[in-house]
Amino acid sequence: MNSYLQNTKDIIISKYGIRFFPKQKKKFREYVKEEMKNLGWDSNTIKGNIVVGDVDKAEYVFTAHYDTPGKIPAYIRLLFRLFGNTSFVLLPLAILILYIVYVTIIAVIIDSYAIGKILINLPIILIYFGLFIPNKNNYTDNTSGVLTLINIAHEISIHNLGKEKIAFIYFNNEEWGLLGSAEMKKYMRKNKISIEGKKIINFDCVGNGDEILITHGKNDKFAKEIQNELKRSTKYSVERFKYKGVPLSDDFTFSKIGAISIILCKKSIFGGYYIPDIHCNKDITLDLNNI
Repeated sequence: MNSYLQNTKDIIISKYGIRFFPKQKKKFREYVKEEMKNLGWDSNTIKGNIVVGDVDKAEYVFTAHYDTPGKIPAYIRLLFRLFGNTSFVLLPLAILILYIVYVTIIAVIIDSYAIGKILINLPIILIYFGLFIPNKNNYTDNTSGVLTLINIAHEISIHNLGKEKIAFIYFNNEEWGLLGSAEMKKYMRKNKISIEGKKIINFDCVGNGDEILITHGKNDKFAKEIQNELKRSTKYSVERFKYKGVPLSDDFTFSKIGAISIILCKKSIFGGYYIPDIHCNKDITLDLNNI
């Protein structure tokens, strides 16, 4: 196993494992920028995003979000396992049906209006407040992604593979609705930084799973190319998933120009794919062979 990769993993998990609050994120940005400097890369911070290299001149742009999530209730994770993160019809329908059943049961067995009202809103309250509780372990989501970017930079540096063709962006605030990548897109548009025609690959949750999922927008040409490459070089099944309005990761922000994400996942019970053990303390698997 690559000793650099193992050492970098240990450092990130032990010192920067939670990147939820501004001070935690700032410390991590300083670490990444120093590491990139040691590897011979220039970097700066733009709107909370770490930009390494010259995006305007680069042919390839590798991205990953560095912020870590809050928690979600166990019953939501169970529904993901049953129906998948990629099921934008069955999953909401299942949630709606279960909630209607839950409300009906509460209405039947609880006589007190006040208590009934609290219990009816309890599932929503648990989801809402969980978002503001930092998740303790974030090996897959998304230490695996940032570790992939650092390792790519390391490999390019030691093999002298032409840094002028490569740029990296570590996005902030993906967990709050792709806000970091949206800010980056606005900045590039305002400063006339062209990303048309660039090969943009986002890495999210690549530490745990046995299926490779390539997400993409309407333009699927690049996704097909990467799928073919990965089929030749990996033991895993490699599938493509076209967005239908609901994003999974930051590539969605740039999906109109052919950006893709690479995600490791598992097949859900009733079809689709789910990302195992994220947004909870069980997120402790990061298979370095995947990186």
